[in-house]
Amino acid sequence: MVHVDVLTVHGKMAEKGYTITSLSEALGISRGTLSTYLEVPSKFPYSVVSRLAEMLCDNADEATHIFFATDLRETKAKE
Repeated sequence: MVHVDVLTVHGKMAEKGYTITSLSEALGISRGTLSTYLEVPSKFPYSVVSRLAEMLCDNADEATHIFFATDLRETKAKE
């Protein structure tokens, strides 16, 4: 299940030298779309999450921690 830790994404963006504009250009999406995804992380499509993980994360464990729910007991099913 995709679960984006937005605060950590912002930190990784800064660490890697990305702004919202530069990251959106690298992802091939508009700045507004990326801003929306960051404001409402449930809207992130898997394809964008996958590319973000490749661009921002140093290893698979870090990507899992940032982009995927590891404790599903804390998540609610969509109604």
